[in-house]
Parts: sequence; structure tokens; C-alpha cells
Amino acid sequence: MKNTTIITGLTVILFTCSSIAGFAQKQNNKRFTPDKVLRFLDRNKDQKISKQEADRAKKLAQNFIYLDTNNDGFLTLDELKRSNSSNKYTYLENDGIFMYYETKEKETYRKLLPEEFDMPNRLLVYTFISDFYKMKGQTQPYKEASIFLLGKYNGEEIWHCIYMPVTSEESMRMGVIRLGLPKTMGEIEFSRSKTTYNATVTDGNNNTMSLSINTKDYSFNNNEEKELKELSLIPKMNILRGKVIKMSKTNNGNGSSKSILDIAKVVPDRITLKEGQGKVTFNISTEQKDSNTVSPLELKPSRIIGAYYMHNTIPFGLTGSAF
Repeated sequence: MKNTTIITGLTVILFTCSSIAGFAQKQNNKRFTPDKVLRFLDRNKDQKISKQEADRAKKLAQNFIYLDTNNDGFLTLDELKRSNSSNKYTYLENDGIFMYYETKEKETYRKLLPEEFDMPNRLLVYTFISDFYKMKGQTQPYKEASIFLLGKYNGEEIWHCIYMPVTSEESMRMGVIRLGLPKTMGEIEFSRSKTTYNATVTDGNNNTMSLSINTKDYSFNNNEEKELKELSLIPKMNILRGKVIKMSKTNNGNGSSKSILDIAKVVPDRITLKEGQGKVTFNISTEQKDSNTVSPLELKPSRIIGAYYMHNTIPFGLTGSAF
């Protein structure tokens, strides 16, 4: 298989944000300009849109609190323009820690998995912390953490994202508005050495999740590699405005499937993938415990299936519409 084909396939396999590019572009084709939206909805001609006026446009009303960046109860033309920016997110270089694990927290798992999805035969979690530190143009670099749960939709296994703190308000707004991702603001630290990598996210409730990996003298055995390849090819599905949508494809464009483990072997000059011994630790804050709500960080691992560190230099991008 040619390297160009493999690289193209990366954009629908590598990260959540890259796998949603096609869906976001379809939404972009339906875009109204901010000026037209303001003229249509601004009934009292005060050059801003109130919550009541926004009710005439269902999608805008649903996303009002995210578009209203200064929380004054109105949307101005500047706020509409910022949220509907046509700037393309182009990711030039990034790295991250990626991990799959099994949990036995069945009751918590069911509470966290939306009712649109059925429980899987095995309680599996996919988590990562990534650093998108080199972006093109004016797009702000940011870090991102995520937790996906395995579920079933129409009898088929899928991954669904239930947790995604980020360090960029721009990324948070666009992820929620355009893609239905559960993005929130958080703080993320990432450290690297020759053989060890550590990352910690602190979310808005002061909960923390830490991922660490030691790659020294470690390689997957045949069973581990086989299982990781299978898990990496399961499609991701999300819920956008009440509808279940597919967020990723599982093939490289010609009908055959390639996991990121296979792709990294074909283009080692562009992707560095280091297998390692992974560890995940959680700390639930007092605020979280007092809230009596379930946190994704309560899904303690019973078995680490596999973990790896990856450094990527293949650019990929995504676009989308806020309206």
C-alpha cells in the first residue's frame, strides 16, 4: 500500500478531532453568515439577539449559552463572527498518551453511558491526553483529555465520548456547538523524557486523572497487539442535538481497515509510536463527592489492555459551522 494512502487514512483514525472533519464540513455547507442571522433575528433592531429572539432559530437557541461568551444574555455580531469563524483547524504536530483498559464498575458504567446506547458485553474504556502544540495560523495550541466508553448501537460496538476537558475556550465552544462533544475547560500538564511520559488533567470539579507510560524495554505481545488493533478500529459515535451521529470511519478510503499501529509502522518517519507499560490514576475531589453525581473518573481499571505514546507530524484539519 502506498504511503500517501496510509497518510490519508490517518485523518480518520488518529484522533477524535481528525475523525470528525467530514461531518463538520457537511455542517459547514449549510452555514448562514453572522450578518444574515443578526438581521433575521434582531426584531427590535438593537444590534443584538436576546434569548427570546434566538428561540426562532432552534440550533442557535440550543447553543446560546456557549455563543454568549460574556454571559450578558445577548449575542452580538462579534460573538457570532467569532463562533462562526471559517478558520480551518490545521494540526501540524502533536503527541499524546493513549490507553485502553477494562473496568468492573458496571453500575457506574451504565449511568455514564447514554440511554441511546446499549451496554456492551465487556466494560472497556479508551482514554488519552494529547498536546496539540503546533497549529497553523491563528489557531491557539491546546491540550485535551478524553474518556470513551464502549457501547452498542443497533447491535454493533461503538465508542462514545463522555469526558473531554480542554485548555482552550475556542476548542471547547466549537467542540460543543459543532460536534456535540462534552468539552469543558480544564488544566493539563504533560511531561516527557526518553522512556517515560506523564500527563495529568484537572477538570472543573477539581478531579484529576493521570496517565503515565514507561516505554523502556517494552513491546506488545501478539495478543495485546491484536486486541489493540481491533479496539482502535471500532467506530466513534456521538450525540449532536439529540441525534446519534458517526464521528469516524474505520477504513482508509479503499474499503480496507488500518489501525494506527499499522500506519505507524508504514510511516515511521512521520509517526513515532512507543509501546509501554501504562498506568492510570484518579483522584475524586470533595466537591465531586458532595455533589452526589457520577464522575467518569470513578471507572477504576481492573486490567490495562495496552498503552502507547505517539508523536505525529502528519498535518490534518477540520472545519465546521456554528449555526
